[in-house]
Amino acid sequence: MFSLLLNAFTAIFVALFTGISLRLNSTPRPSNLPALLERLFAREIAHRGGSLDGPENTMWTFRKAVERGVKVIEIDIQLTADNVPIVLHDETLDRTTNGTGYAADKSLAEIQQLNANKNFPEAGHCGVPTLDETVQFAIDHDVALLLDVKGGRFAKQFSAALKSLMDRFPEYRNFAVISFFPDVLYTVRKEHPDVVIGFTRRHDHAQNMALLAGYRSYPAQLLMFTLDRVYDFLAYYFLVPWLRVDMLESRKDDVSESYIRDVKPLPVLVWTVNDPIEKQYFKHHGCAVMTDRIDEN
Repeated sequence: MFSLLLNAFTAIFVALFTGISLRLNSTPRPSNLPALLERLFAREIAHRGGSLDGPENTMWTFRKAVERGVKVIEIDIQLTADNVPIVLHDETLDRTTNGTGYAADKSLAEIQQLNANKNFPEAGHCGVPTLDETVQFAIDHDVALLLDVKGGRFAKQFSAALKSLMDRFPEYRNFAVISFFPDVLYTVRKEHPDVVIGFTRRHDHAQNMALLAGYRSYPAQLLMFTLDRVYDFLAYYFLVPWLRVDMLESRKDDVSESYIRDVKPLPVLVWTVNDPIEKQYFKHHGCAVMTDRIDEN
């Protein structure tokens, strides 16, 4: 419980104080933002490449998404022990690969031995892609990427890896960095002001993390509920405007007509929307839709 509280309060103070320091710089909007937004709203965004259509976050599924006309793919970023960005959602390898343990404890060479396909026999063996491999794929197929950075603790390492990536692929700017973690967004905005950033939020984040950690009692959930409300206030009134966040990624259950009005003019990307009727609802209200199942053109 103590670690949960510490993480929650750390996020709150990062949201407040790092935002203040950046606001003084009046960071301009990234130059590629209009073109990227046009792509985001033109077609559905493939969440993890389309995780109901193939093994999530794999090249096989990315290729299938492109065949269905996708122009934007959302991927998740973790770092290996040797600080190489890989495309993987969880901190651990167990759910999506035949490996075990934390990805951050494994070298790239160890990660490359794994099979990231557990549920789609037709896909065969699927490796865990590196970010470099995925960017090269995106360039080859004219695809934009949303890079969802999953660990706030390696914000500096990711920023350094991002600089190296942009040095190797100077022609590629069709991407945005999105994250739940204020320190990731702060570091990227500070060190790469021309990179598009997006703030990801679910309104029961602390409650959900407490449940996953086994804290199910009423007092624990009440405390997490309170922290969620305080963090929401600080995030939307301090972090978002002072960091000059370029877009918001919100869970579908948290998005209403009043929410969309309240956050204007910021674009809203809604995750994860798989029902056709819900897709039409959010599109009608001007949101971009992130989905696990890509509809055929």
